[in-house]
Amino acid sequence: MIINGNVQAVAGAYSVSSTGSVKRAYNAQAVEKKDEVLLSHESQSFSSMLQKLQSMDDVREDKVQDLSARVAAGSYEVSSENLAASLLNARF
Repeated sequence: MIINGNVQAVAGAYSVSSTGSVKRAYNAQAVEKKDEVLLSHESQSFSSMLQKLQSMDDVREDKVQDLSARVAAGSYEVSSENLAASLLNARF
């Protein structure tokens, strides 16, 4: 390219026009808007059920006493097939 003293004309060809730029007017109310979370009815009921479960005891004393009594009396029997199936299905 040969420039014959007309640098401004060449520079003008490569300049970016500001007519295509995007100008945004910010609304003061939009800036002050706070985030909000809305939970569905299902998620609220799940949350209440989860809280109930977390407040329950980890050990069911009635089951423990029943099984302890059955083991002590010698009447507690476990199916070997059920035990083997449970061991095979266990995922660690």
